[in-house]
Amino acid sequence: MSFVKNLLLLVMVVGIIAGGIFYTARNDAEYINVRMNLTQFDNNSAPRIDNMTAFLVPVSKISEPKGTQAFTPGIIIKIFQNQEGITTDISDWVSVPYNGNGTYNMAVGLYKYPKPGEFVLINVRLIDAEGTEFTSVTYNTQLG
Repeated sequence: MSFVKNLLLLVMVVGIIAGGIFYTARNDAEYINVRMNLTQFDNNSAPRIDNMTAFLVPVSKISEPKGTQAFTPGIIIKIFQNQEGITTDISDWVSVPYNGNGTYNMAVGLYKYPKPGEFVLINVRLIDAEGTEFTSVTYNTQLG
């Protein structure tokens, strides 16, 4: 009788572990990849953001990006969605160091998953070396 109980317990444990692996390994999560160009013409002006694109990238739950610490100087992004007149945040704050002119890619993990073609609000904040926000812009962008 003890052998049967141990066998049943072993089968249950293996089933739970297999179910957990299946749940975390399947592609049922997404993140938004935001790509933008920053151009600063002189040291007295804020960088200009050009050519911003955002698209959904499918990933497994275990590979989904999470929020990050704020870098100074840095670029900080948070994504919102407006549905039926209500704006809600759908991501953590994500930050990357600002290294001057160039192209920046940011992987932003989500709480809620919009569909391709829907619009999201991408709030971009540029932080100087002292941690002071010197530019804040929100873009209404269609997901590709």
